[in-house]
Amino acid sequence: MPILIRVLAALILLFGSNSHASQHSMTQKLFQVESEVLDNGLHIIRHHSDNSDTFSAHLVVELGLKDFDCEKKQTPHLLEHMVFEGTRQFDRKTLRQRIKNHGGKSQAFTVEEYTHYTLTVHSDYPQIALENLHSMMAEPVFDETSFQLSQQIIHTELGTSHNSINPLWANTSVLTSTARAQIYQGTELYCAQLTNPNNISLTEVEAFFKSHYVASNMTLILLGHFNDKKVSTILQRTFAQMKKMEKPRAQPLPQHKPNYEPIRARSTAFDPQAELYMFIPAVGEQNPQAQAYQIITEYLGEQLFYQVRGEKGLGYTPRAWLNNNSEIGIIETTTRTNDQLLDQAEQAFLMVYQQLVQRGIPSQDIERLKRQLILQFESQQRDHAELAQLYRHHRHSIQQHGSMPNLVKAIEGVNQQQVDQVLQSFPQQPLIATLSRPPMTRMLLYIILVSVIATTLAWPLLRWMRKQQHR
Repeated sequence: MPILIRVLAALILLFGSNSHASQHSMTQKLFQVESEVLDNGLHIIRHHSDNSDTFSAHLVVELGLKDFDCEKKQTPHLLEHMVFEGTRQFDRKTLRQRIKNHGGKSQAFTVEEYTHYTLTVHSDYPQIALENLHSMMAEPVFDETSFQLSQQIIHTELGTSHNSINPLWANTSVLTSTARAQIYQGTELYCAQLTNPNNISLTEVEAFFKSHYVASNMTLILLGHFNDKKVSTILQRTFAQMKKMEKPRAQPLPQHKPNYEPIRARSTAFDPQAELYMFIPAVGEQNPQAQAYQIITEYLGEQLFYQVRGEKGLGYTPRAWLNNNSEIGIIETTTRTNDQLLDQAEQAFLMVYQQLVQRGIPSQDIERLKRQLILQFESQQRDHAELAQLYRHHRHSIQQHGSMPNLVKAIEGVNQQQVDQVLQSFPQQPLIATLSRPPMTRMLLYIILVSVIATTLAWPLLRWMRKQQHR
């Protein structure tokens, strides 16, 4: 009997040591968050990183690009810029300098689902970040000069000057933006052309600020080394003073009808390199199938690397990643090649994709990838921005349940049936997008056209110069 007990104990120790979710893993601390909702509806998430000398405040406003039609698409983006332009308490320079003077930085971005603000300072000065952020959210000063300046900055940021895409020359940003829009065709996220802020008025921006920049429509994520009592005191005299207003009704994203028509964009005439992309609809991180998509993405990336680069040498480091937020996502794959190999690389990408959909993923690879993803997740060194993304994507679940979902256990729970079910939903043909220089014949036509125009314009000048010489 003692021998049997020792054998069982050894087996338990063996399997326990190989368990994906180690109870002593430092990663388990990532799931330890504190969640509360103030009387005015503001949701606050706190996570302590006491080995840091940094305090960062991240604010998520539930207003994003999906809430506007194409003409007004840049409204939340304009709002993002406007709140940095000055408040009743701090002008633009003071807002920035207060953060810089205390060892920090401020930034923001707008995506499909929300607008996100980050203010980071030295951990001794949490009041600086929270006072600035509260003032921006509660008392911004909207004036015409700042509005026009913000419009100009957005044009600079997006590379736009009017609401159109140049059909001849493009870049990677335009290509991927167009492709993502095509995946979400049938929703407000689809716009046939690049959007810009020209069709938005200052009055409209102010109206959306008043209706959506309310406490009940925000999540405040506090990260770093800070004293809870001190921070709570600061919150009571800042964010807790925001008026209690009804949370605006969010418009659900309609079921999209992806357009898988290939996108062929042209780069500069003298760039021999080409970009190849493949896009597949996915789900957001809150979806129960998110981890199955993650495993599929990892496997797809491996197969592209081994077959497209390893066996055929058609691309430089093919890769795949799951680009998702809370509710929506896309699997993106890409490789850099050259214009001579682009067609072959595209066919190789499609072959790998068809093999994946038709054959699925072997069960042993699913188990291997589950462990691989967990080890990658546990060994990752995360800064505050990455931690904030983790909590931001799961903010609704944290508010509902009072805790952060255990993502390690979620990956462990994925099985063959779930993976197969997701693969069955994949389209027969993914969206292919390429960026390459124009064909030689077209380039020659352009050169001839430019030469003809130049000669036509120069001829009168040459005649005039000859007349001057004969005088």
